[in-house]
Amino acid sequence: MMALRSVISSRIPMVIILGATGTGKTKLSVELAQKFGTEIISADSMQIYKGLDVVTAKASVQERETVKHHLLDILEPHQMFTVVDFRNRALKIIDNLTEQGKIPVIVGGTHYYIESIVYKILVEDTDDTEVLLWDKSRKRDFDSKDNDEIKRKKTATDDDVKREDELSKSIAKNQSVLEEQGTSREGSGEDREIVKAELQKFFDNENQFSNEEIHAKLHSVDPVMAAQLHPNNRRKVLRSMEVFLKSGRLHSDILAEQKLSEGELRRPGSTVILWLKCEQSVLDKRLDARVDAMLEEGLIRELLDFHDRHNKHRIQDGMAADYTKGVFQTLGFKEFHKYLILTEDQRQSEDGKKLLQLSIDNMKAATRRYARRQNKIVRGRFLQHPFRQIPPVYELDTTDITSWEENVKNKAETIISSFLNETPCDYEPLKLKIDEEKKNIDGKSYNYCEICSRLIIGDKTYEIHLKSNRHMKVLKKKTNNINQQEPTT
Repeated sequence: MMALRSVISSRIPMVIILGATGTGKTKLSVELAQKFGTEIISADSMQIYKGLDVVTAKASVQERETVKHHLLDILEPHQMFTVVDFRNRALKIIDNLTEQGKIPVIVGGTHYYIESIVYKILVEDTDDTEVLLWDKSRKRDFDSKDNDEIKRKKTATDDDVKREDELSKSIAKNQSVLEEQGTSREGSGEDREIVKAELQKFFDNENQFSNEEIHAKLHSVDPVMAAQLHPNNRRKVLRSMEVFLKSGRLHSDILAEQKLSEGELRRPGSTVILWLKCEQSVLDKRLDARVDAMLEEGLIRELLDFHDRHNKHRIQDGMAADYTKGVFQTLGFKEFHKYLILTEDQRQSEDGKKLLQLSIDNMKAATRRYARRQNKIVRGRFLQHPFRQIPPVYELDTTDITSWEENVKNKAETIISSFLNETPCDYEPLKLKIDEEKKNIDGKSYNYCEICSRLIIGDKTYEIHLKSNRHMKVLKKKTNNINQQEPTT
C-alpha cells in the first residue's frame, strides 16, 4: 500500500469512476482504494438503500471489509433521499478524506449524483423536493386530504394560463432592469424584517389561503420569482417564501447569483474522471450473463421477500405498485411485477414458469438499454456539454477481461500517480466534442473568460462577471504569479 502523504503534492484529486453497468466500476474502485490507501464513496441511488444486494449489484461483503464504503446501505426502503441529501453528505466525506491526505474515490451509475459534487449546479431548482433551505421538520404533507381538497377546488383556468404567460414574458425585462440598477431588491434591513414578520404569519397559516392568495403574497415580496411560478404550483410558491424566511434573501436573487457559477467545477484542477468502456456487443453478452449469475445468487427470492415486506400491502389496499420512487425504481421490480403478485401455486404452474422466463428476458433487455443510456449520458454531460468546464476524462477499455491489469488497473494507477506527482502522464484525456449548434440553440451569446477558464452565457452576465470579486481575485493571483516568474535585471 502506498504511503500517500509521502508522494502527494499540494492537490489531492477527486477520482470519479464512471461507466455503464457491468463494466467493472466496483472492481476498479476497490483496487484503487487498496493501492492508494483510501476509501470509496458510493454514488448509486439504489445501493444507498438497505437490502436488495443482489439485484443492485452492491460491492460484496468481502470487498466492503477490504475497503471502507460510504453512503451504502444507509436508508430504509421507505425513506426518501434527494440529490441534495447526497451532495451534502458526500461533500462532507470528501472534505474529511482530503484533510487526511486521502484520495476520494467516487463510484456509481447515478450521474446526477456525480454532477452534484463535480459541478456547482443549481440543484435547488431541479425538483420540488430538492431544496437546500427547506426545513424538513416543517415540510408539509402535500398528499393530505386537506391539500387534495385544495387541489380539486383550485384547478387551472384559461385566465390562469394567460396570466402565467404574461408574467413569464415580463421576467426577462424585470431582471434586466434590476441588473442595470445593480441594487438589491430586498430593501433596507429594517424594512426587510417587517416584511419577513408579516410573511411568517401568513406562511404559518398557509392552509387557510387559496393558491391564488399565496401566489399574490409571494408576488408582493419577490415579483421576479412569482413571475416564474404558476399559482397552482403551491409547493414551489411556498418553497420560495420559505427560502426568503430562512435566508433573509429573495429566492430569485439567490438563483440569479448562482447562475454565474453554474457549470463551474467545485474542484478545478483536482478532478479526474475514469470512464470504463466496453464494446457494446461484448457488454450485451456480459450483462445477460450477469443476470443469470444474479438468478443463481438468489435474485428471485430476494425480489419476492422484498415485495412481501414493502410492496404487497399496497396492492392489497387497492393501490397500484409504485415503481417510480426510491429503491422500487431498481431494475428488476417492474420487469418481474406480474410474476411477483402471483400466488405460490400460480408460480409453479406452466403459465407461471413462462411468465418467469418472460420476466428474466425483460430484465436482460432493460439492462442492455440502461447500459446504452448510461454511456449516452456520460458523453452528453461530460464530453459534449457546451456550457461547462470539463475535467480530464480518461477512457479505460474493459472489453478484454484477460487484459484488465494492463488496460484498466495499471493505466488508472498511472494516471492518478502522475496527477499526484505533477509529472507528465503517458495517457491523454479524451478530446471534447462540443456540438456548436447547441451553443446557439437559444439565441444567446457565449463568452469565454480566459482568466477564469469559464464559459459565460449572455453579454450582460459576462459584463457582470468581469466586474465581480471572483474574477478580480483570479486576475490578481495570475498577475502576481507572472510577475514572480519574470527574471530580474
